[in-house]
Amino acid sequence: MFELVLNSLDETRDFSKRLADCFKNGDVFSFCGDLGAGKTTITKFIAKNLNIKEDVTSPTFNIVNVYYGKFVLNHMDLYRIENPDELYQIDYETYFYPDGVTIIEWAKNAKELLPCDLIEVFIVKVDDNKRKIVINGNNLREREIINKLK
Repeated sequence: MFELVLNSLDETRDFSKRLADCFKNGDVFSFCGDLGAGKTTITKFIAKNLNIKEDVTSPTFNIVNVYYGKFVLNHMDLYRIENPDELYQIDYETYFYPDGVTIIEWAKNAKELLPCDLIEVFIVKVDDNKRKIVINGNNLREREIINKLK
């Protein structure tokens, strides 16, 4: 298990760089956290570390935004998905088994369609400035990332 408390935006930026340095082609991340926890903020910092020049925005209404840098970055937001079957309309397999990296917000709404080697990053809002990051190490890829982050 990996736990880290981020006390500022600068520490969040630093963690995002460390996490981006762990990326491998085909990785699929679930950023889990309540509204306002910082999922999109961390994704923006990651994008900068992947040399993505575009402004990364929340794909709540588009469901997915695709960016090009060191990796193709698929940024998904499944907040508005009420039934996993809705994902068949967007060819979800392109994003769940990517040529590149996918970050999914509200992945729990996809349920059984999610890949078994999903990397879950829990982001807990402690207060306005402080966040707690947790990665449990439930699969081999999560454990590899934990080892690199330590």
